Amino acid sequence: MERKEFLSKISGGLAFTCVACMMAACSKDDNTGSGNNTGGGNNTGGGGTGSTLLTINLTTQLLAIDDFISDKGIIVVRKAAGNVVSSFVAFVNACPHQGIAVTFRKGSNDFHCSAHGSTFSITGAVTVSPATSGLSARTVEISGTTLTVK
Repeated sequence: MERKEFLSKISGGLAFTCVACMMAACSKDDNTGSGNNTGGGNNTGGGGTGSTLLTINLTTQLLAIDDFISDKGIIVVRKAAGNVVSSFVAFVNACPHQGIAVTFRKGSNDFHCSAHGSTFSITGAVTVSPATSGLSARTVEISGTTLTVK
């Protein structure tokens, strides 16, 4: 087989592979921000697996109380000053009722599911049903200016 023929035959498969990879990458949830995203938060609950779910640079993000980031299915909220674990909460960003993303509301300092109206306190506990269980908490760790959610 000549070089030209070989390159012609593999280019179709390579193009298909690249398109498939790009489609998968574009379909991933990636909502990062500080104040306008969705989600919930608690730093002491069961993240349990030990694997890193999200890493945040505290010199550029979550600078003010009530700032939040929703990314990779996790929501992190700064609830107090200082770069210590107790200043942050982190939750899986899904209402336990039907898995719809929740939003953090700065004015009322709570999380809200717009699908059916469930509301959760800053600790992740249900305050308004139909959800019957709280948001799923994740563990927050801080090393220097890096916050890690597990």
